[in-house]
Amino acid sequence: MATNTLKQKLAEGKWVSGPIVEEIRTAGGVKMLALAGHDFLWWDMEHNFYDWDLLLHMVQFTHLYGVTPLVRVTDLSYANIARALDTGAQGIVIPRVDNAEQAEQAVSYAKYPPRGRRGAGGMARNFYETKTALQSVEDGNAETMVILQIEHPDAIGELDAICSVDGVDVICVGPQDLSVNMGIHGQFDNPTFQEAIGMINDICAKHGKPVGMVSRDAASFKTWGDLGCRFMVCNSDLSLIFQQASRDRKTLEEVLG
Repeated sequence: MATNTLKQKLAEGKWVSGPIVEEIRTAGGVKMLALAGHDFLWWDMEHNFYDWDLLLHMVQFTHLYGVTPLVRVTDLSYANIARALDTGAQGIVIPRVDNAEQAEQAVSYAKYPPRGRRGAGGMARNFYETKTALQSVEDGNAETMVILQIEHPDAIGELDAICSVDGVDVICVGPQDLSVNMGIHGQFDNPTFQEAIGMINDICAKHGKPVGMVSRDAASFKTWGDLGCRFMVCNSDLSLIFQQASRDRKTLEEVLG
């Protein structure tokens, strides 16, 4: 597996960014997102409908265009995590992690022995480069990221234990679900919500874990950055299309009357 530049930048204390990809299914679409300058593409299997064959191609294109490919799976299961990583994904995003036991499971599914129990096989995981079995395992364990989503207030109470699990790289807030579970649906400017994000950052900082946030509004990352977030999941392909199309229509109305 190639060097994970996303993981490297986070280790250097830098902020990173990338969009969620929901609908793009062509090499050209991947290339356009890569040219925008983001650090990663987050291929979403949880709320969208890629099949494994298509995901394989999208992940490989992402790598070829110099961006770190991440895949969010539907749930915490060995089959989903191992298969996503075998497409060549350099990081796995796991939703709805609520405790250290689940965090340990996630790491064990994503890492090869001796740290985990991931099965070793396939060429796509190495971007079709020829490697020895030992090289594949060592590189995979070194470069693969485990990104856990916190989406319930109960998980905040367990976060110290979650962060203590060896192999967890990033804690990423799932703001929509977290706000729903807090009873303040989508109220991201609510002081109670922002206090929770600050608490998450404080706990993660004690363990040296970067915190992520998801938003369609790039300007909002000033708020989240001030609270400590460095893993910026900025917008989605569908939202980007809508936002630019809306701006263009508004501009046309202004200039043409």
